Amino acid sequence: MKRFKFFYTALLLSIVSCGPLSYTMDVEMRKASISGLDLSRKTFSVVYVDNGNAADSLFAASMSEGFAQKLESEYFDGNRVIGIYRIDSLPGAVYSDRDTLLNILMDVGSDVVFMMESPWLGDGVASAPVKVMTGGKIAPDSTYISEVSVPFSVRIDVYDSMNQADSVFSFSGRSTVRPVAYTDGQDSSGILVNKGLAAIGEPARNIGSRLADSFVSTWASESYTLIYYESSAWIDAASSAVEYKWTEAIDRWITLLDTSNLQRRSCAEYNIALACYMMGEYDLALEWLDRSDKDCPISLSGSLRHRINTRK
Repeated sequence: MKRFKFFYTALLLSIVSCGPLSYTMDVEMRKASISGLDLSRKTFSVVYVDNGNAADSLFAASMSEGFAQKLESEYFDGNRVIGIYRIDSLPGAVYSDRDTLLNILMDVGSDVVFMMESPWLGDGVASAPVKVMTGGKIAPDSTYISEVSVPFSVRIDVYDSMNQADSVFSFSGRSTVRPVAYTDGQDSSGILVNKGLAAIGEPARNIGSRLADSFVSTWASESYTLIYYESSAWIDAASSAVEYKWTEAIDRWITLLDTSNLQRRSCAEYNIALACYMMGEYDLALEWLDRSDKDCPISLSGSLRHRINTRK
């Protein structure tokens, strides 16, 4: 639809104009997460504190895994690229301390480190065992299930080495996790609670995924303007951009730089700057925009420069 609209507009305008033409395209742009942190184009590590308690350790490890997988699906197309690390709990340690997290970040070698402090798990309460149902009918064997309610609280400390604030951001929350205990119907409440704690991994993994929701990007539609001329070379380049083939568009615009017409060269350089911005190459985008301004300043330069500087 966008491609057809572009060619139709270009055809009409080329009949009446031989100067530069413009085409405005709407692009969904990645924005900061609801946590306020902009984590795009950065690498992450997840570190959890192990206090030695079996249930706490299982909860922390599983939560960290679910947290990392959600971020991988959002930022890395599901590729398993986020390192998960375990550290032993130390008496009196302050894990939200900037220097502590900076040292950990340097050890793991990522841009951002998420520190999962030891979770607090309250006393579990087991519900009365219920006979397992299969296909709407009671199963022929003697299996029962009991839902074990366990209150918990968690705290996540985040240090982003590329954030200008150069400080630690902390987030906390509390709720109740409900693992399931399988039984023959004869187990005591204490045994059911212990079985539930032993099965806390899967619900903790889901909790980690939900916690990561606060750190995934938000999206907003923004309008950007391309410049082109009434020739097939310019229209082909703009068409590549409209289809979000930014590398291909840059290659096409570069072939248009070999001209003594400063206005045309400046327009191609502006377009290349826009493409670099879309690809997250902000310093390179500014370099191309500087070249455009030097050759022949155009009215669109100021707004693009502001957007680039805002995202750096």
